[in-house]
Amino acid sequence: MKKFKRLISLLLGACVFFCATNLIGCNKKTGYDENRSQLFIKYYNGGVGRVWIDELIKGFEQEYASVSFEKGKQGVQVVMDPEKSVPTVSTIKGNYNQIYITVNVNYSEFVAGGAMMDITDVVTGNALTGKDNPESVTIESKMPEDRKNTYNLGTDANPSYYALPFFESSMNLNYNVSVFEAKKLYFAEGKTAEGWSDVDLKDKTKVQELFIASLTEPRSAGPDGNPATAYDNGLPATYDDFQALITMMEGSGVIPFIWNGTATSYLTCLANEMWANNEGKENYMATFNFRGNAENLVQMTGSAGKEAISLNSDGSAVMLDDGNGTALTPETSYLIHAQKGKYDALRLVEMIAKSDYYDNSFSENYLSAQDIFIHAETKKETENKPIGMIIEGTWWNNEAKASYASEQDRYNYNFGILPLPKADASQIGTPNTKISERESLMFISKYCDEYAIPIAKAFMKYINSDKAMNIFTQKTDMLRALNYELTQDTLKTITNYGKSVYQISREVGTQWVDWMPQSVEAQKNKGLLDYLSWGYRTTLGSNPFELVVNNKLTAKDIFDSSYNFIKGSWAVKSES
Repeated sequence: MKKFKRLISLLLGACVFFCATNLIGCNKKTGYDENRSQLFIKYYNGGVGRVWIDELIKGFEQEYASVSFEKGKQGVQVVMDPEKSVPTVSTIKGNYNQIYITVNVNYSEFVAGGAMMDITDVVTGNALTGKDNPESVTIESKMPEDRKNTYNLGTDANPSYYALPFFESSMNLNYNVSVFEAKKLYFAEGKTAEGWSDVDLKDKTKVQELFIASLTEPRSAGPDGNPATAYDNGLPATYDDFQALITMMEGSGVIPFIWNGTATSYLTCLANEMWANNEGKENYMATFNFRGNAENLVQMTGSAGKEAISLNSDGSAVMLDDGNGTALTPETSYLIHAQKGKYDALRLVEMIAKSDYYDNSFSENYLSAQDIFIHAETKKETENKPIGMIIEGTWWNNEAKASYASEQDRYNYNFGILPLPKADASQIGTPNTKISERESLMFISKYCDEYAIPIAKAFMKYINSDKAMNIFTQKTDMLRALNYELTQDTLKTITNYGKSVYQISREVGTQWVDWMPQSVEAQKNKGLLDYLSWGYRTTLGSNPFELVVNNKLTAKDIFDSSYNFIKGSWAVKSES
């Protein structure tokens, strides 16, 4: 009996320890303020960091310090679980977290699986800047039309929302503005390499005539073709210009590119970004519908499994164009992989992958690659040579905070997003098209405790106010995926990179493509739309940069191989 009692005592002790450390099962509130109501948040703590949400949590707790949500309690204690992990439908049920702010979530799957609470009243209501301070507009009115159409599962008259978009991100060529200025890597007014031969484009002496001799010299209009919008003046407008820039860098003692080997999928994401920018939003959106018309297709010839792109004598693609496009069904949506924009994207991939990029790009982890990019001129790994560009997501400068001497030190550096060049001069002036591809969103769990529902809804309204979103941008250099303006105070307190992010996204008419299926067919076949491999799957892999470097493939080789592989393996699920 004594042994039995001792065993029971040990088991009870273990239960108490388990509950206190895991906050699951017995009493999830163990160890917290029993005088306040708790709000539990699951937060994906990735490159965005947590500084912004820690500040908003503090403000929210202060605002609701005198409010009672449970009998015998006053105020709110927000408890955050900041693990870098992604929930699934099956893990939501029974989990103590009440709000999820996360990435890589299939919205339609989570709704169909009953994981998300209906928050239509939150979205169609006004955001809160404080407990008694509603904004004058609804959160819904801040949603860009495309995102509203995606998240609204009802109608305009009777909307139905289960989540809100979180942040806007893209994969970019991020450039060191200070290096560009020091080495005068800007095209002079009226100068272009368009139409030059490959030999001339790689002539380190000849390309010098294209670039400014002093920083006061007028510059070219850039890829937008408008000299009045100075954000891209002097930057390469076309692929030929871009090759000339690479040659100029190599001749000026600048390493053109660096990327990381931890997440080489970033390179595939950049290739998708190139494809979208070449095609424009309307053409590229056929990707997410599995229906409609496929425009701008090239001619493929040859037998099944061995089809190849037809090229003219000058290397340009032979177009398949009857003026009406090609009708798509879910079963024939693989045809989107014959778009000229994809072939042109691979031409740019090949150009970058064959440059004198940083030797260890495929072996550095993402943090060390960021550090080397920032401090290249003092690194033995680079022989004290500066690096022109890093292939990274919009979050990179926030993620790289440890590479700076202090938070204030980040403001001493000048980085920006380099707009992708156009495939040829005929596309100059067409809008930037960028992909927001993290599928990041926020929602309230369907299994949220009854007492916490009003707290969770108030918190959702609070963090979607313009005031809160300005704090997000100020702390992360990034943007929330809603429409809001940065205040003058925010613009004064964000880094040069943050200003570039804002300018590229909001001030120059950029068109955004959300990486989310737009039709029932696409939702049921979302596995085909994995943004980490989409577009370039072959028998040898799905990273086009690695296919150039490791397998010595050309843009044409990859295009042909990818088209045949995707067509041959295309299997869609029916609507039933």
